[in-house]
Amino acid sequence: MALNNKVHHIHFASLFKPTYVICHTEKKDRDSILMELMTQLAYQAGIGNVELAFQEVQQRENEIPTIVGPGIAMPHARLEGIEKIVVGITTIKDGFVYAPERSSNVVKLVILTLAPRTAPGLYLQAISSIAKICQDPTTAEKVAALDDPEKIWTFFQTNG
Repeated sequence: MALNNKVHHIHFASLFKPTYVICHTEKKDRDSILMELMTQLAYQAGIGNVELAFQEVQQRENEIPTIVGPGIAMPHARLEGIEKIVVGITTIKDGFVYAPERSSNVVKLVILTLAPRTAPGLYLQAISSIAKICQDPTTAEKVAALDDPEKIWTFFQTNG
């Protein structure tokens, strides 16, 4: 019975590997950055249909851009055909305007989360673990300054 009351915390760094990280992308618009990250995840994590995943995330971001903290965007979607949560990260050293229709939206850190459509509880736990990290207003600046995927993973391993 005690297990039913236990809250399972997902450590954010367990949701990605350094190979899922793109440091200092040269892309300067949301859709190009998302597609670059989706392609990276397709090669590294086998997310399946990149175009379909991109369309799901793009549609969601067009409705409500997910800028969750200073300099941080957290696009996400639940998809058919993937079996576990996959997180990809992109840093943009000088930032870019994520959603032109919103003010104060220069983003330096994009955290993309893709989850199985069949696991809503796990999805919410993952989003919660990411949100905790994003509460620190200096996170985007600190992570965007790092120049190596391994350093970014270590940052989240230490701070998550």
